Amino acid sequence: MRHQSLFSAAILGAALLVGATACGKKKITECNQLIEVINKGVESLNKTPKGGGTDPTGANELKGMADAMDKVAAEAAKVELTEPDLKKYSAEYQTMAKDVAKAARDMAAAAEAKDLAKINSAQAALDKAVKQEDPLVDSINKFCQAP
Repeated sequence: MRHQSLFSAAILGAALLVGATACGKKKITECNQLIEVINKGVESLNKTPKGGGTDPTGANELKGMADAMDKVAAEAAKVELTEPDLKKYSAEYQTMAKDVAKAARDMAAAAEAKDLAKINSAQAALDKAVKQEDPLVDSINKFCQAP
């Protein structure tokens, strides 16, 4: 699915950039912890089963994507952050991940029901949620690189 590749490229770039920062240890530790959770979520997302010929609707792939995004949101919520800006970015990322999960589940249900109008509506919601990811990662990168 094309949405998975969007997550992979943006998040893996964030991990590389955090290592280059020369700011306080606490900030680096918190940045690395959050990015590690996000990266693991991306890895999980990339391992979701692909529908192929056995799932012509793509519903199983969408459900796997939803489960992966819900998990990354839950894991990100567990990361203890003290930096106010990083807390804000984490909360925004969690919201985005939950929005992606909801839209993916809605789209799976619509695909199984063969309801074209609901498929289109869910696709629009999914696209809107996914578009939030790049700016969030950029914000995390800028914060984590700043002294």
